Amino acid sequence: AREGVKIEHEKKLSALQSQEYKGGDESKLNKTKTSITRLQSLIIVTSEAVLTTSSAILRLRDTDLVPQLVELCHGLMYMWKSMHEYHEIQNNIVQQVRGLMNQTEKGESTSEVHRQVTRDLEVAVSLWHTSFCRIIKYQREFICSLHAWFKLSLSNEEPKKQRQESFALCEEWKQSLERVPDTVASEAIKSFVNVVHVISIKQAEEVKMKKRTESAGKELEKKASSLRSIERKYYQAYSTVGIGPGPEALDGRDPLSEKKCELAACQRQVEDEVMRHVKAVEVTRAMTLNNLQTGLPNVFQALTSFSSLFTECLHTIWATKGMGRAQRGRTNLT
Repeated sequence: AREGVKIEHEKKLSALQSQEYKGGDESKLNKTKTSITRLQSLIIVTSEAVLTTSSAILRLRDTDLVPQLVELCHGLMYMWKSMHEYHEIQNNIVQQVRGLMNQTEKGESTSEVHRQVTRDLEVAVSLWHTSFCRIIKYQREFICSLHAWFKLSLSNEEPKKQRQESFALCEEWKQSLERVPDTVASEAIKSFVNVVHVISIKQAEEVKMKKRTESAGKELEKKASSLRSIERKYYQAYSTVGIGPGPEALDGRDPLSEKKCELAACQRQVEDEVMRHVKAVEVTRAMTLNNLQTGLPNVFQALTSFSSLFTECLHTIWATKGMGRAQRGRTNLT
């Protein structure tokens, strides 16, 4: 509104100069001068309204917003401090995973329960990675938005010291968040997602091999049943007439010998499949333990370092920029 009045005022001044130059009618000149006087009064009124509104905004910024930001900084500092403590505990726990090697029974194959738990773990760690990236991203965007608004709210009319103190908290907070290296922690979580996915693939291969072993075992049972059937026929023939057909058929084939050869070959195949499955179980278990022993410590070590650094940054902001303002605010209120 003030800018609009100023523009109108400039137009009236130009019109007055033009009328005076041309020697216009006195009544028109007086009318233009009256309009100019009225616009000048409006400029004063709107300027005072702007100053009043601006001062109200600055008071809200300093008395309401900044103390709340100090509390938010303290709350986030406490949150990351708690996360640091929990990550330290988790890091100590995962170091003990090495003891599982001697405690678990060897030869236990992967069950559907194992596979489901692995899939659930992969989903959980993926969500963990997404949530970690989002919380860092949103905190940075929040502070950047506040920082931009603080820059727009700076006024030359307010005391320089007060202006600097109001802006310093947000400025330091923004710079600290930009300096905190979150890539190592996020990549550590992402890497562990890949580790769990590899375990899941290896478990699927083992289960597939187990099914082949079971299928080969069923085939062996069929062949053994067929051989027993043929042997019973020969036994019944010998028992009935005293002498039955010889092992050689009329076409020169020996069904009994052929069945025995097939059974022996199938037996060897089953043994091979069983050995491969046993080996697959050992490989899966060794790889799972090895990946957990190396992957989990890396995750929690990275997160422990990151949360410690983040806590330290927020504590510095709160202690140097926020705590003093909060204490002065409480003193002023008293």
